[in-house]
Amino acid sequence: MDPKADLAKQFLMLADDDLRLSELIMGDSEPICWAAAFHAQQCAEKALKGLLTFHNVRAGKTHDIGNLLKLSLSVVPDLEQLRESASMLTAYSVDSRYPVPHGDVSKKGATAAIEAARSIYEFILKSLPDLEKLP
Repeated sequence: MDPKADLAKQFLMLADDDLRLSELIMGDSEPICWAAAFHAQQCAEKALKGLLTFHNVRAGKTHDIGNLLKLSLSVVPDLEQLRESASMLTAYSVDSRYPVPHGDVSKKGATAAIEAARSIYEFILKSLPDLEKLP
C-alpha cells in the first residue's frame, strides 16, 4: 500500500476506535459524558486528518475541527454540509477534560457530539473507497 494511504488508513482506524469508545461510554448506566464527547471529537479530528493525509494536505498540529473541515473542503467540497453540526466538537478537544466555568458536558451534548463525529467519519470513509474496508 502507498505510504500516504497507509497512514490515512491508520488515522481512520484510530478514528473508529474513538467512535466506538464514545459509544461504549454512553452505553454505561452512569456515562462519563465529557469522556464520550472528547472521544467523539478525537474521532472527527483523526478522520479529517486521515482524509487530508491521503490528499497530501498538511493539517499541522491542531484540534480545531472547523479549521480541519475548511482544509478538507479543498479536496471534498461536499463536507460543507457537515460544518454546522461539527462546529461544537472543537470545544471537547481540551475544555471537556478540565474544570471550566461553562460546566459539565450533558448527555444530550455528548450524544450530539457522537452523531456529528459519526457523520464525519462515515462521510470520509465513503469518499475514500480504497480505504473503506478497515481490518
